[in-house]
Amino acid sequence: MKLYKVMRGALLAGSSLALVVAQPVLAQEFPQGGTLRIGISQMAPSPDPVVTTFGVNWATAGVICEGLFGLDESWTPQPMLADSFEYSEDGTSLTVTLRDGLKFHSGAALTATDVVASLERFRESAGIGAAFKGAVSAITASDDKTVVFALASPSPIVPGLLAGTQSVIMSSASLEGASPTEATRGLDCTGPYMLTEYQPDQGVTMTRWDEYASRSEPSSSASGMKHAYADQIIFRLMPEASVRRDSLITGEIDIANELPSDFYDALQNDPNTEAVVVANNQSLTVVFNTKEGVAADVNLRRAIYHALEMEPIMLASVGNPEFYTLDPSWIPDPNSFWYTTAGVPEGFGTPNPDKVTEYLAASDYNGEPIRWLVASEQYQKHFLTAITASQQLEEYGINVEIVESPMANYIQARADAAQMDAFSSFLPTYVDPTSIAYLNASYPGFWEDSEKMALMQEIATTLDPEARKAIFEKIHVLAYDQFPFIKFGTESNMYGIRKGVGNPARIPSRAGDFYNVAPPPQS
Repeated sequence: MKLYKVMRGALLAGSSLALVVAQPVLAQEFPQGGTLRIGISQMAPSPDPVVTTFGVNWATAGVICEGLFGLDESWTPQPMLADSFEYSEDGTSLTVTLRDGLKFHSGAALTATDVVASLERFRESAGIGAAFKGAVSAITASDDKTVVFALASPSPIVPGLLAGTQSVIMSSASLEGASPTEATRGLDCTGPYMLTEYQPDQGVTMTRWDEYASRSEPSSSASGMKHAYADQIIFRLMPEASVRRDSLITGEIDIANELPSDFYDALQNDPNTEAVVVANNQSLTVVFNTKEGVAADVNLRRAIYHALEMEPIMLASVGNPEFYTLDPSWIPDPNSFWYTTAGVPEGFGTPNPDKVTEYLAASDYNGEPIRWLVASEQYQKHFLTAITASQQLEEYGINVEIVESPMANYIQARADAAQMDAFSSFLPTYVDPTSIAYLNASYPGFWEDSEKMALMQEIATTLDPEARKAIFEKIHVLAYDQFPFIKFGTESNMYGIRKGVGNPARIPSRAGDFYNVAPPPQS
């Protein structure tokens, strides 16, 4: 991911926020020791990253676990637990050789059998797992160090699919009794920290594992060397953003995650804190149930899109126009190879009342309430997009019922087509379109359009990058015709840190390299 640090005092010289690009930096050296304390907004019932596509599950696993590959700062998969990998001459199989001397926190040696067990479970999960299942027909262990992937057809996407937090490797013993929907008892992984305590209503404690076998390459996002500077990393559950801000200013925590932009001045004006801003962080969205219910009507979804004015929605959610853009691309990072605006109707973000009237007349909609799920009112950005959009839709006679629920209930309800019509969500930049959870039919929303499915199969089996980009643009066009999901805009993300936090540019936006962030000396 590309991080942008807001320079201290940038707002003092004028009214416009200056975002200064932070150049990619290698992790600096800091002494080991201390506790890195991080205030977070939400926690899932389990730290297991496989049981849901919801990103909050990935934060803990991103510190504790590893996969065969990890993404570097240029969104390229690099070997992590893998020592090497090689495609067969005909492109129908991929052979991965594991690094020597790796073991799990339990002390068991990592073998190919563990890899097979972990990835067989992953391939039956929703989201990226479904894309992996479509690309890989079989996974076998030819010996203790070698894993062979039989590919459904020649495809370049497997390393990228295995570079995310959902595809981490756990010991086969810890997976006994677990399924893609039933969580593991813990996280028996290979990463630099062990899970010491997980309390969904309080927080997480992770302790450095001194037997960790790091790679030797320079740190680069989730690839390369992992320094594990802190003795412990603690996530403290603080649902209220103001509590995270105040706890940072008083020194109770060292990093405050997911802060609203209107806290920027408070952090910059305090002598002990700084703001870190991640530009083009993620798309704010609503996802529709295309399988059944009122939102399965494509003409209603088209009417909803043309009824929405994105500027007020983003302003209500983010709070500061300098912290978002009205960009329609489903790949929010403009530096990504996959960035595109193909198929976007003219005037993105501007209502078109004539189109609303046209599509409502063509629909079967009779004023039924659209059940729109949000995780909780404390998750302000998603709640505020929903409430602002609902007020706009009401002007056209489109009724929305906002359903607030705790995280666990939200995750469960959105996976059940009978319980929802829409839900608030977000979409970051992914390494490859086949990794985008929204595009998989098993993802909540259940977009099973036959043309989309055929295009996804085609992009998964096409080797030429430019040809693959052209296929993705066709998918983008289709999404902007059928609206299985609607993007409101692209937001930046802001964190707060205490002065003295080492490598603040390593603070991840979703899950990952807290192991390369050093606590301030006073921790």
